[in-house]
Amino acid sequence: MLSVDICHDILAIRCIDDYVFVGIGTKLNIFSNIDLKCKSIIETGHQNIIHDIVQNGSNKLIIFGGKYLSIFSYEIIEDKIIVNKLSEHIFNDWIISSNFFSINNTEDIYVLFAHNNLYLYNTSSKKYTNVLCEEKCILYSGCISAEKDQVVVLSGTVFKEILIWTVNTKIDNSKDVKVFYRLKGHKGVIFSIFYDQQQKLISSTSDDRTVRLWQIKNPENETDNWSNLTIVLKATMFGHTARVWKSLIVNDKIISVGEDSYIFIWTLEGEVCNKIIAHEGSAVWTLEVSKDKSTIFTGGANGGVNCWPLNKPTPELLPKLSFTDKQIPKYLSYLHCGTLVIFVDNGQLLTYDRELAPKDSIILPRYKSYCLMQVSPNRKLIAFASKDGHVDLFHEVNDKLELFKDDERVMETKIYSIQWLDDSSMLICGDAGHLKVLKINDDNKFDVQNEFILPASRECWTTSAIMINNLIICGDRAGNVYGFNTKSENKNPQYNFNKIHGRLGVQSFGIMNNKLISTGRDATLRFYKLIINDNNDTLLKVLDAKKMPMEWVSRTLKTNNDFFVIGFKEIEFIIYSMRLNRLVLRITCGGGHRSWDCIYMNDVIKFSCIKNKQVYTTDNILCQFSDTLITGFHTREIHSIEILPTMFNKKHMIFISASEDCTLRLSNLQLSETNDLKLNYLDTYYGHISNVKAIAVINLVDTHEETKNLMFTVGGRAQLKVWEISIDLGKNILTNNDVTVAELAKFMIRDIDKSRRKTWQQKQQTYFIDPETRFMDVQAYLQSENKIIIFIACSDGFLRIMSYDISLRDIKMVNEISYYNRCIIKIHTFVHEKELILISMATDGFINLWSVNSMIEESLNDKSTKEPFKLWISHQSGINSYDFCVKFYGENNFASVAIDQRIVMYHYSFNKSILSVTPLIKLIKLTSVADVHGLTFLSNNSNNKQLGCVYGQGIEVIQFDE
Repeated sequence: MLSVDICHDILAIRCIDDYVFVGIGTKLNIFSNIDLKCKSIIETGHQNIIHDIVQNGSNKLIIFGGKYLSIFSYEIIEDKIIVNKLSEHIFNDWIISSNFFSINNTEDIYVLFAHNNLYLYNTSSKKYTNVLCEEKCILYSGCISAEKDQVVVLSGTVFKEILIWTVNTKIDNSKDVKVFYRLKGHKGVIFSIFYDQQQKLISSTSDDRTVRLWQIKNPENETDNWSNLTIVLKATMFGHTARVWKSLIVNDKIISVGEDSYIFIWTLEGEVCNKIIAHEGSAVWTLEVSKDKSTIFTGGANGGVNCWPLNKPTPELLPKLSFTDKQIPKYLSYLHCGTLVIFVDNGQLLTYDRELAPKDSIILPRYKSYCLMQVSPNRKLIAFASKDGHVDLFHEVNDKLELFKDDERVMETKIYSIQWLDDSSMLICGDAGHLKVLKINDDNKFDVQNEFILPASRECWTTSAIMINNLIICGDRAGNVYGFNTKSENKNPQYNFNKIHGRLGVQSFGIMNNKLISTGRDATLRFYKLIINDNNDTLLKVLDAKKMPMEWVSRTLKTNNDFFVIGFKEIEFIIYSMRLNRLVLRITCGGGHRSWDCIYMNDVIKFSCIKNKQVYTTDNILCQFSDTLITGFHTREIHSIEILPTMFNKKHMIFISASEDCTLRLSNLQLSETNDLKLNYLDTYYGHISNVKAIAVINLVDTHEETKNLMFTVGGRAQLKVWEISIDLGKNILTNNDVTVAELAKFMIRDIDKSRRKTWQQKQQTYFIDPETRFMDVQAYLQSENKIIIFIACSDGFLRIMSYDISLRDIKMVNEISYYNRCIIKIHTFVHEKELILISMATDGFINLWSVNSMIEESLNDKSTKEPFKLWISHQSGINSYDFCVKFYGENNFASVAIDQRIVMYHYSFNKSILSVTPLIKLIKLTSVADVHGLTFLSNNSNNKQLGCVYGQGIEVIQFDE
């Protein structure tokens, strides 16, 4: 078996010249620090994953993990790097740290083990001297510093101490070595130790969520004599909210990463310089700094490696414009040339240039007591609306504000909201949700194009709007989205998406990759598909939603090579990159309840807001953010992987994965530049309120150009969701622009807490106190053109059968079958001679075969006992996973995987209705994926080799030999 690709927790990163060495599982991946592309992949041959990479200053590397250690050499020739394995060594204890004797002596190495003993080890003869410390304890971390004629060992124990002891390489070390220092102060186990030999500083991280910095003082200036040194605690850093895994000292800064997904940059005095959220909320295991000390590389539990600038200053929001008590700024906005426009509540309109020098000022007495101000999408026109129905337009000519059109009354009542639909059209809202669409004609007059009525609500006016062909889409303060047809005489909305953004309102609309996007104060982006029919009318279809790391998602901003989502989280202004899938900017501003604006021009971002009756702005923020070396995958363990059928288009192998992190991820295997198969992440889908345990797929359309599928996902809180997923297969390389996903239906045994709010109005309601049932696995069977039967394995020992109506999008319960009060973990269905057979696997280790045709036909009220017609025991413990592959190597086979991590393959056959099952072979492939949850087979159509995806705490693609 050959490992093709892997996505795994990143534990080891090392920067060497212009290359970044990354340990992924048992493979060493080498990337260029210049173009961030993978240049080489080396298989170490280890049985344990790589924990660290050590360089000796010349051209030798120590790579170790678990009990395995290897020595590699590397050579850089022009733009190529050549890596060769020199030797491999296996020890009897867990390796904590290792180092070379010296730059010149690369045959001898030091190896520190988990039982606080040190090997002086010769890699050629494999002879060693075992040096024992007098303190016999278990280590969680350690650091080795090779000095002249001695080695300094810093051991991080489980007893909250850092032990410092030295070994003289020229004397007999048969006796236990004395501990010179015990650094006490941490209140938990020591997870990492970093020793800066030049600055005489030690940094340590711990289970107690702190980073501690220790200063080594030498009164006699003897650098080699550790017995005369004094070590004092210099600073204790609090900030991490979970365990801190690692820290580094880089010049005058300390960098720490931890389980809370934060990167902290501190001064040597313990003050916070910067705080970065990394790796989508997963733990950050390791970090490294580039040789020029400009870039931080971090490896996370999601299998990603990200790059971050080390010395980039944090943008500051500073008060730049102050006003008198009679001049209180009410609105501000940027124009296309960078001019800042400020409306003051005394009716004065002010403009300032890019350096905030005053340019012009005019008085608008009509808007002194009430005013709405909106800038057009091209930022050339400024619209003002009044309480008596008047609208004025202004523009800037030769640094002067001028009236673009004469004052005109367009509404008989007070104008409650005004939104630009495009650069020449706007939507205004009057009393009782009366909407008017205004168009600026050639004579600079308003033409009323359409009139609509907004559905009644408590605060009945629009908060955002956009026009696409014949469709005007708007949102209100109650979180509803409406679509009005400009070609229709009907004043009521054609589309009504009730409370699609919760109850706090819709913020904005935008277009991204031919999809409509809406933002709201429910921390989500909503996607909609725009469909052009034969009459050239635009139709609207709701797709999926994407969660954002901010509660208040305000608007979107397109740049040259990215798409930013802008919003607020508590008191911070936040920019999220859709290309990098991470936060790229955070500015403390006080929150979103204020007038503010953000503009992108000339690759620079500027942000301004009103705070404390003053105008605060940032300096120009360069819109260049560090890229991603390796795109991350799921942040927690993977429970299921399902292949999407592409029988006619054999260029793509697409699969969907479900995880403990409550998300679904769409990925595909595609050929890289080196002609290797690589995992390519496409998109993430949200919606489950708890973990997602299993996926079932029913193919509806499969052509050369498109694959369209119904997807059934189940998980915690007994939740079932039905999705429609369509993929355009016309391109050689797929992106998320080619994918369309919509949620069609959902089902829960006991609905979420909405039904429990008004219990005093529903006296007959009863509730269960016991924990809720979990849906463990799902299978789907297309019974007819419009009906799908869904089989669900449940943790309460029931096999539940449901039906889904494709046209009505309706889910109904059909039957329930009890199985010995055992948690059913996995199920599978297949058809044999028109008989639908179901295989179930539970915590008792038995494989059961059921005939389910009659179960589908029977009523839900039929409580007669059902028994499997065939069963046998396969594993000692519960069966975690299986896969079922028909005509694999020309035979009928299926495979199972259990907690013992062994893959067992079986051959099955029917002879005169008698089932015969024979184990074929036990494959003992020690995968790098920990906590294996399953195995899924897929066909590599390019060379007809069989590929298998092993998944759990990561994912590994394995090619099976014939």
